Amino acid sequence: MRNGRTFSASEMLQCLRRLPNSFQLLETIARIITAYNADTEPWVVGYSGGKDSTALVKLIFQSLLRLENPHKGVTVIYCDTGVEIPMASALATQALGDLEAEAREFDLPISARVLSPQIAERFFVKVIGRGYAPPTDKFRWCTDRLRIDPVSRFLESEKVKSATVVLGVRESESATRNLTLDQNGTEDRFWKKQRGVANRRLFMPILDYSVRDVWLANLLVDRPRALRAKEVAALYASASGECPTVRDVKGAPCGKARFGCWTCTVAKNGVTLRNLIAGGHSCLEPLLRYRLWMEKARTNPRYRWRKRRNGGVGPGPMTLEWRRMALRKLLRVQEESGLPLIGSDELSAIKREWTVDDT
Repeated sequence: MRNGRTFSASEMLQCLRRLPNSFQLLETIARIITAYNADTEPWVVGYSGGKDSTALVKLIFQSLLRLENPHKGVTVIYCDTGVEIPMASALATQALGDLEAEAREFDLPISARVLSPQIAERFFVKVIGRGYAPPTDKFRWCTDRLRIDPVSRFLESEKVKSATVVLGVRESESATRNLTLDQNGTEDRFWKKQRGVANRRLFMPILDYSVRDVWLANLLVDRPRALRAKEVAALYASASGECPTVRDVKGAPCGKARFGCWTCTVAKNGVTLRNLIAGGHSCLEPLLRYRLWMEKARTNPRYRWRKRRNGGVGPGPMTLEWRRMALRKLLRVQEESGLPLIGSDELSAIKREWTVDDT
């Protein structure tokens, strides 16, 4: 607001040009336009609803607005694991539906897809049904099953022989991220090869962005309005970060106060849930208690088989006793919170798994 009125789009752009680092946004748009025009592959954009992927989609939208006739489609994908933090997931899925409508308004070839893991691969089917121990930093089975595999299946099912995957990865996120990017470098720092996939490249146009640059893009770039940057910023007031939709190499876990799965037992003590509760989301209190209980139970020998399924020595799956207790507790948490946490299809899959281990 200025003198009680809202800035127009042209005034906002003039303001943007005068701000420190604003040239970087214009430079990024030019980078995206150049890549889009030169690249013959279809684009698949990873979106998680966090600050980085929101900025990425905004800048891609702005880039296509500047083209007279965008020649190929851009598919924005969001992977709903089934255990996302509820308010972050609701914001992301609503934003994608509105994004498609806004793209049609401007005749832009942008579509959106919400992906999800197969029922047998869902978190609660694996943990409560099959008896997988809740994830740790050494046994982080969840990211591949819940996030990476659905994206791979999407690309294969659409019969995309080759594609460019566009990500909101940034070098400044962590030392580990920098290391993995350096190990997988190409001549152009914004383009990387995806390990193990010959027909897919990664394009990371905001690789050089700082956190400040990301928020500058989110809060000052007008379109698309479907991506409610102010609401994203409000969530970040109490919790920050995001889990990747597609990753290139095995890097740091999706933890440490990141938006992602409320069940995540990789990050210690459920810091993201704690912060969101402190920020006023009291409905998450039962979820936090359940998540802390899972983290504690995984190290209790009483609740683990004495052998692994392959007969090897060491703690095996969670016992049927614990799994039945875990389901009862989960259903109670669902009732107390008023949030939909598990569906009937998952309940059926869990009971099928129990039948196998109960024989």
